[in-house]
Amino acid sequence: MSTLKGKTAVVLGASGQQNFGTAIARRLAREGANVVVAARREEPLARLAGEIGGLAVACDITDEHQLEGLFGRARDQFGNVEIAVNSAGMHASGRIENLSRDKILPTLEVSFVGALLFFKHAAAAMASGGSVITISSLTTRLPGPELAVYSGARAGIDHAIRVAAVEYAEKGIRFNSIAAGLIKTDMTDPIFGMEPIVDAYVRETPAGRLGTLDDMAETALYLADNTRSGFINGQVIDLSGGQQMGHLPRF
Repeated sequence: MSTLKGKTAVVLGASGQQNFGTAIARRLAREGANVVVAARREEPLARLAGEIGGLAVACDITDEHQLEGLFGRARDQFGNVEIAVNSAGMHASGRIENLSRDKILPTLEVSFVGALLFFKHAAAAMASGGSVITISSLTTRLPGPELAVYSGARAGIDHAIRVAAVEYAEKGIRFNSIAAGLIKTDMTDPIFGMEPIVDAYVRETPAGRLGTLDDMAETALYLADNTRSGFINGQVIDLSGGQQMGHLPRF
């Protein structure tokens, strides 16, 4: 069933082999959407676009001119944009006592400033309403050591979606966030080689398992499709099997 046939989706942060953006792009394409994939690295983008029959556009989320160009290319190629997914992110860790301005700013530029500008240009490209989705983290709900910068930036955007939902209500544009627990991706793959850590996360998850890329892709599809989730707006969807009700493992 092609529920997104004729719709156009822009997915930023889709250059990995196994990451959230890539999985979401593949899922939206299977539902019939015209998918524009974007990231900084052009070669993996081109491979993905070829696989799903989409369009690849190199884009650095910290460059507003490139963001504007991304959505311009999408509109030139397909007309209107109805779906925009921001999966770009930068992991930063460090205890607060060891932080400096130079260590803090790169993550804020990607995960907060860049995300806000993504909202701006995504909404500008949506002439007849749409769905804007950003990827967040379980760590915005549950504090853990060395995560002040990473989770702080994500938490800021989780609040900003609520502001955006209000500001763009008259245009019929919805804004939602997916707060993911630990899922195996290119970035987290080394963790999955440490069985005690994985076991500890599973013990803290009422669902009895960790999430998967398919879980992420299905959640994004739900939020992207107005027939499925048209009354969902300004929400942070916890994709963590219930772990958001507890705490991060203690090591």
